[in-house]
Amino acid sequence: MKKRKVFKKFFAKKIAAVLMAAVLVVGMLSSMFLPAQKIQAAITSSNFLKADGKLLRNNYGTGEVVNLRGTNAGGYLLQEFWMCPTSYSSGTYTVTCEMDIYKTLTARFGEAKMRDLVNVYQDNYWTEKDFDNCKALGINCIRLPMWYMNFVDLNGNYLSNAFDRVDWFLQEAGERGIYVILDMHGAPGSQNGSDHSGIDGKDQKVTASQFFFGSNAYNNQQKYYDLWYKIAQRYKDNPVVAGYDLLNEPYCTYRYNSGYSDDYLHSLLWGIYNNAYNVIRSADSNHIVIMEATWDPSDLPNPSAYSWSNVMYEYHNYLYDDYDNAAGKQITNMQNKLNLIKNQNYNVPSYMGEFCYMNNVSAWQQGLKLLNDAGINWTTWTYKVTSGNGNWGLYNQSISSVNVATDSEATIRSKWSQAGTSSPNSNLLNGIKSYFSSGSSGTEIPTGDCYFVANANGKVVCADNTGNDPLIANRSANGGAWETFTIVANSDGTYSFLSKANNKYVCAVIDESSQLLARSAAISTWEKFYITKTTSGAYNIKAYANNLYVMADLNNNGVLKAVTATPSTWESFNILK
Repeated sequence: MKKRKVFKKFFAKKIAAVLMAAVLVVGMLSSMFLPAQKIQAAITSSNFLKADGKLLRNNYGTGEVVNLRGTNAGGYLLQEFWMCPTSYSSGTYTVTCEMDIYKTLTARFGEAKMRDLVNVYQDNYWTEKDFDNCKALGINCIRLPMWYMNFVDLNGNYLSNAFDRVDWFLQEAGERGIYVILDMHGAPGSQNGSDHSGIDGKDQKVTASQFFFGSNAYNNQQKYYDLWYKIAQRYKDNPVVAGYDLLNEPYCTYRYNSGYSDDYLHSLLWGIYNNAYNVIRSADSNHIVIMEATWDPSDLPNPSAYSWSNVMYEYHNYLYDDYDNAAGKQITNMQNKLNLIKNQNYNVPSYMGEFCYMNNVSAWQQGLKLLNDAGINWTTWTYKVTSGNGNWGLYNQSISSVNVATDSEATIRSKWSQAGTSSPNSNLLNGIKSYFSSGSSGTEIPTGDCYFVANANGKVVCADNTGNDPLIANRSANGGAWETFTIVANSDGTYSFLSKANNKYVCAVIDESSQLLARSAAISTWEKFYITKTTSGAYNIKAYANNLYVMADLNNNGVLKAVTATPSTWESFNILK
């Protein structure tokens, strides 16, 4: 991805009668809430994806529609220092990109030791725990950014273990029902001269893009084709691979100011895409081939012009402005991109491979709904970032950075051994988790006037006694104002409930056993709740004030209290209109 440096910145309750009621309620209502097809078990050959017009379908393109929704494993196989635990350095060694890491460590300790230290970082940055986190979020796809130096030594010779790490990544993801997009983030010679390609051309990015320009371009392109052939040959029968992402952000920052015409840049890129497509097809006739636009649909050809089939077109979208979405630009910017995709009307699936809606969680919710409503496959940028980077990461890291130019070998090894340590960006995750597993056709968290049914006993929640008594699940049906609540979406990703019984907001009264009571005239901390959708189509509600789930306490006639750390049947509700 690209980011300017200035923005470097989740007593058993087994009563037979209760469970029977819950099963009946869920059984009757589940068909109303089931998401679009989503992999639950390990991926097998029947999950193999192919394009079918503008859709992705499993079973080699003949099965159910699959909507890819996930994130990027950015910073894992290719570091970007603004988001990774490695420091910029100047002096004897200038270190601003991955290639500088390789060269500096080699100069200091030799190439074998360099590889050993880089392996320490990569062994620890992404582990089985990260896959577990992704699965828990409902993610069904991870885009894996790679660069060619993951596979070859400094002389360009393939490493004896070149594909071991990708093999492992695919195995672990597949076991959890997660697809993987193999993304060539850094091509030989660099396709954009930016640090996220592995080579930092600083102010000379065109010159540094030796994949496209200069005397080494042809040889670099041949290396690129050869690598894609080897990847396709190795993974041609692997159903975990969702597709081959040919080239990340070609031209990138100089797309509109390189001095070259649009026609020339298009012809150059499309020719390379066509060559790579044909090389891959010579080894693999089944996997989806993904072509990226820099930056709009008009920057990609009609696939029929090249007789391409089973391809998907990819877009990235960032707005480095209106970070809090105060003017709504984060949403209008994405809507504009979606309009361009719709108007171009290529008969291929569309994929938003990278994007970030910045600071405002409500903007994330609106933006993800836009993508889901449009039937766009998507992966956020990114899964994990160092602290101070706001909502760029689903998980954040507060760990020491390595200075590869000055730290001792032992210090580098020690610090990079902690490279994967992270904690959830809870505010963001609580707001957007449901969108990963949502159906393609609409919003996941209902708003406006609704009523709640407790799956613990199948009863409707009521603000009894005109709202003067705690909320209680004890009504057999929605009878009117006492059972009706207006769900309000707050800008921080939380929700509040305005009772129609007394026009007061529901409060988790922390100093009164955390019971829920419609008593507040305005929204503050105790009046905020997170809502997440479960795989069954029901909802869990968590109080913002104490981070505990709301339960219908059947030991107390069904009174609602925010007192449970882990949700189960008593913490499950359906939200109906």
